[in-house]
Amino acid sequence: MTLKNRTRSLVFPALLLLLSSCAESINNLSKEIYSAEGFSPASLARGGLAVTPTVAGSGSKEEAATIGRLLDRTLASRMIPPDRLKGESAVGNRLKGDAVLASLWEKMAPHISAHSIRGMTATRSFGRRLGVRFLLETEIQMAEIAGGAEQVRIYARIYDTDKDRIVWEGVGEGRGYEKLVFPSTPATFHVVAETAVKGLVTRLYGR
Repeated sequence: MTLKNRTRSLVFPALLLLLSSCAESINNLSKEIYSAEGFSPASLARGGLAVTPTVAGSGSKEEAATIGRLLDRTLASRMIPPDRLKGESAVGNRLKGDAVLASLWEKMAPHISAHSIRGMTATRSFGRRLGVRFLLETEIQMAEIAGGAEQVRIYARIYDTDKDRIVWEGVGEGRGYEKLVFPSTPATFHVVAETAVKGLVTRLYGR
């Protein structure tokens, strides 16, 4: 093989490698942390599920609102029948027009994190006022550029108003790049958050 032919044979694979490295690369790092004995996703449809507003935590209000919209859309595709789900947008509208519910939310919101279980009395009353047995509570634990990639982590837990306890916990996490070739470019928050939310809901439903 001549030097010219050898050079051509090396250039083509190199170009393929370069082009593939330009492709978007988003990793799903979601996991389930805890599931109580006897709890299953089928329970959510029977008892009804409400999604509380996402607590901004390490993110911004705009990022929390994005998580809420993604959760509404992803959960709606899983919940059968769909009318057993009160999405974050529906709960947010109720908060605007129900002073009692808003007062309960003020007591709950500061304690929605992996490190706090206070405010449970308010949580129980909040769920019952909405007419559901289960509440999905979420907080943004991370929304930042880490190691050159956008990284979004959402902590979530499900509260059972009948048993007065947390029955499920999980983390939805995405991390990735819009392109990997130097200089690498972090993916947008929305794209990574969508991976995190889908990963979280997949962990919840087990598939």
